[in-house]
Amino acid sequence: MARYVRYEKDGVRRHGELRGQTIQPLDGELGEFTASKDGSVQLGQVRLLAPAVPTKIIAVGPNFKAPFEGPDAMPPMDLRFWTKPPNVLNDPEGIIELPPGVPAVNHEVELAVVVGKRAKQVSVADAHGFIFGYACMNEVCAGDFATPGAFAASPYFVHGKIYDGFGPVGPWIVTGLDTSDLHVESRVNGQIRQSSSTSDFRYTPAEVLSKLSDVLTLVPGDVISMGSPPGVGPFVDGDTVEVEIEGIGILRNHARNRPD
Repeated sequence: MARYVRYEKDGVRRHGELRGQTIQPLDGELGEFTASKDGSVQLGQVRLLAPAVPTKIIAVGPNFKAPFEGPDAMPPMDLRFWTKPPNVLNDPEGIIELPPGVPAVNHEVELAVVVGKRAKQVSVADAHGFIFGYACMNEVCAGDFATPGAFAASPYFVHGKIYDGFGPVGPWIVTGLDTSDLHVESRVNGQIRQSSSTSDFRYTPAEVLSKLSDVLTLVPGDVISMGSPPGVGPFVDGDTVEVEIEGIGILRNHARNRPD
């Protein structure tokens, strides 16, 4: 496994491979990195950025089995897809601005699949070869999740996911990770809100990538956000929100009311 970061130092942004606390700079773009002759830098000397710059983020759901357990449960026949445009991208330790007038702004811990090669009409069997690696994502969404049925019946079902900064990704991309059984967790001010495992996925990353590639063309850097387990809930001004995925790390962000 390897960890890849995107970072800023002295006003310059670039990619690098993280080895312990040391970053070895890389040349080229995601999926086609080459070693750089530039000297290494220390993690503590840089500002981490979202590790990929997607042309689009595709959020999927519902993709956990837990909400549909029991004899009367009726899971949807298939996944739903939401497109999150590039304006949602947010960095590790970045500020999530809370827009005024919305019912709530909610955290969603999700596994981010980072595409490494152009993917169109890819089979499930071949899909892993198009995945560069994995990161944490907080798939932030505005809307009323507390009242049953309210979110799906509201306008936020369409636009609740596309506010500026509603897509923190990071803190880095991990390659070669077995995602079949990873613990996923969200916390607000240290209090656990969501706790589950990717073993509860209804569809695997390979299955989702394959299906998406039949709908649209994925390109290097694009992100597929794999759905969130039960426990989605609100956070407010001043809160610190963390999402953690086993084998990857902790993505931390801070909530502030948007100045208007």
